[in-house]
Amino acid sequence: MEYDPDIARAAYQRRALSIWLLLMLPLLLTVMISAWVAYNELYRLKVDPIITRHGELLDQISHQLSQKLGYFGQLTLLLKRSYALSNSLHQDAPPQLHQLAQHFERVSRSSGLMSQLRWLDNSGREQVRTNVIQGKPQQVASAELQDKSQRYYVRAARLLAADHIYYSPLDLNTEHGRIATPLDPTLRTVIRTGSDNLHPGMLVLNFSLQTFFQQLRQQSSTQTQPGMVNANGYWLLHQDPAQEWGFLRQQPDLTVQQQYPQLWQRMQDSPSGRGINLYGQLWSYTQIQPDTTAAADTDTSRWYLLLSTPPGMITTLRQSLLLPVTLGSVLVLLLGGLVIYRVARIEAQRVELLHQLSYERSELQSANVQLKQSLHHQQVLQDELVETRKLSALGMTVAGVAHELNTPTGGALMTLSTLENDRHQLQTAVDDGYLTRAGLADYLARTLSGIALIRHHLDKATALIRSFKRLALERNLEAPVSFTLQACVDDLLHSLQVSLKQSSVTLEQVLPDCTLYSHPGILSQVLQNLIDNALQHAFDEGSRGHIRLSGQLTASGQLELQVSDNGHGIPAEILPTLFDPFITSGRGQGHTGLGLHLVHQWVTQTLHGNIQVESSAQGSCFTLTLPLDLRDHPAAP
Repeated sequence: MEYDPDIARAAYQRRALSIWLLLMLPLLLTVMISAWVAYNELYRLKVDPIITRHGELLDQISHQLSQKLGYFGQLTLLLKRSYALSNSLHQDAPPQLHQLAQHFERVSRSSGLMSQLRWLDNSGREQVRTNVIQGKPQQVASAELQDKSQRYYVRAARLLAADHIYYSPLDLNTEHGRIATPLDPTLRTVIRTGSDNLHPGMLVLNFSLQTFFQQLRQQSSTQTQPGMVNANGYWLLHQDPAQEWGFLRQQPDLTVQQQYPQLWQRMQDSPSGRGINLYGQLWSYTQIQPDTTAAADTDTSRWYLLLSTPPGMITTLRQSLLLPVTLGSVLVLLLGGLVIYRVARIEAQRVELLHQLSYERSELQSANVQLKQSLHHQQVLQDELVETRKLSALGMTVAGVAHELNTPTGGALMTLSTLENDRHQLQTAVDDGYLTRAGLADYLARTLSGIALIRHHLDKATALIRSFKRLALERNLEAPVSFTLQACVDDLLHSLQVSLKQSSVTLEQVLPDCTLYSHPGILSQVLQNLIDNALQHAFDEGSRGHIRLSGQLTASGQLELQVSDNGHGIPAEILPTLFDPFITSGRGQGHTGLGLHLVHQWVTQTLHGNIQVESSAQGSCFTLTLPLDLRDHPAAP
């Protein structure tokens, strides 16, 4: 059967698509499951600290409130059982109301939370009342005493057994049928008198929880909104004060039951809960009751402390997590799809190649040969590119050498030209017979002077060539050697003369006379990079500047080198990451940001020193601290 390329291509495409779909299905399922797990784990990591914080706050606040309630009950019992009250209300004598009022004044000073102390007769009318205003007790005149027989706490107190305490629901202080202002959250404790040889009646103590409510409001934050509701679900504390005290304002819709029925059901089912996710918020709550160790009627006197996240916070949190997880999943699917597509194509191609192996053996061999040639050609191109880069660096060095050699070689050539002219004049004098002894002596003197001058120029050229040769050899040395700091710097400055002359920047060196056992080539390269960096970045084009290379020996036997300039300094935003790779302020001028990174690597890893930088608007300073002898360094080779 003859091979048909069109049919084979169509079969190949169908086979590749089938393999791709077959492999994509498990990848899709894996990515979806992983994304769901990652999303939930990230969500848990975000909300767990919030739930933990809510739990800690609930424990702390409920403990404080429970302590206060226990304290209120103990104070009520102590007042009833006090000797002064027994004397004032002993049933064998008329009630000593004045004496009782004085006792109330003394008791009121024992607690800053008391706002009112009263004794009501058995009918519910006030007989003695002491108001505590700003910490000062004030007796209420008899004419202003009120009939409280219809108040709920009086009716409830009539059902109390002896020495049982009634804790009233939290409400606002009411005087003459009106809510007193400013609003004062008030809790009342009531205990009956009439047993223990006392006149029948009831003690009523009002405790102000205004400070407690203020402290509770202060717990509000970006992650926490405190709240408090009574046994019927009415808000006692809410972020919106208009939601509070609905049962006193005849607003039955201001309850948790009406606003958050599912949450209210959870609160009825369990006395506490943590991290309940309802209505787009996280809720934590706990039930507070008076201390049950004291005899008390607590059927209606219970409250719920609530902590929740602000509305919309959980939705925002989920959305913030959903975006990166979705993007990550899509990216994984795209990358995985591309990889699977390549695998599918390769597999389909493998099957197709098996079908056409008999037809394309020669083509495959030819393609293999071409591939080898292409790889060889690519390798040759890579080698040529490396050599080109080396030649480029060599060309810059040769250009510097040529520029520096121009002066001595030019001087030598001019002197040679002068000597040739003198020789020509001497030859003319000899040919014409005019040569004199004095002329010959003068010629010999000028020749001797010219030869000396040529020697001077050639010595200078030789020194330059040796300096560049030594610099090149040192930069290729791998092992540390002994060298003098001044010689190393002199060789470097010879190679930098061209760059310095082309700019308006002067370079000053103040170095100590010292010998090092280290890597002269690396040290030279470090200093060159720092100086080049200053030339390229520290000064505006055409502006004059000054670079100073200085050094000193420290008391610890190390060499401290400084390369400083009086340029415009390093931008503050890149200074903390200056030695990181690809950090540069000259990206637009073709700088890569690798120079100072290499400097840091050479100084810390090869020279076993450290480098620091300081910069301001008046210039920058790089400080290198290096060991003089690497053999004394613990990490020396």
